[in-house]
Amino acid sequence: MTLVRRILELVLVVYVVGVLGLTAAAHFAPFTGYGLFAVRSPSMAPALGVGDLVVAERVAASDVRTGDVIAFQVGSGTTVTHRVVSLMAADDGPVFTTQGDANGTPDPVATRAEQLQGRLAGSAALLGFVLAMLTMPSGIAALFSIGAALLTAVWLLDEVADGDEDDELEDLVRVIEADAAAARAATAAAARAAPAPSSPSMP
Repeated sequence: MTLVRRILELVLVVYVVGVLGLTAAAHFAPFTGYGLFAVRSPSMAPALGVGDLVVAERVAASDVRTGDVIAFQVGSGTTVTHRVVSLMAADDGPVFTTQGDANGTPDPVATRAEQLQGRLAGSAALLGFVLAMLTMPSGIAALFSIGAALLTAVWLLDEVADGDEDDELEDLVRVIEADAAAARAATAAAARAAPAPSSPSMP
């Protein structure tokens, strides 16, 4: 029981630190030249899976090369992470033709320099799910619920452990009382069995 409680306590600490750390990273990353994005489709599989966290470094459009994976914003305001398959020069900067690794054809609309959000610098599996949840009220509520469930589980295990300790203490007290009663009974029996002292004879 103690081992299970310790494991749950460790999971709770890691969970809280991870969520708070990711929240802080998402908030401060733009000030350090990076952006965090969640992968929401399988178009970049197997390089990037649904729910992966993408770390994009802000770079100049002129530094992007064919084969780079870039994050860019489309007309709907959504950020897409695809690979550059070709580029061509234009008066207002390079224009990129992008394509998801899992897609059979390039994206129908070219990406212009002003749409560029950054170039892939790293990724982390599944953390994109947490990032996506942090952007939605229902997601934040779900994260709080998970934390509350872990905390409740730890508390319940503590209560069970305390109850077990109380039961063990009561058992110990009962054993001590039984031993004391047996000792008293044995003493009384020995006293009854002992011969009475003889009176001294008179001269």
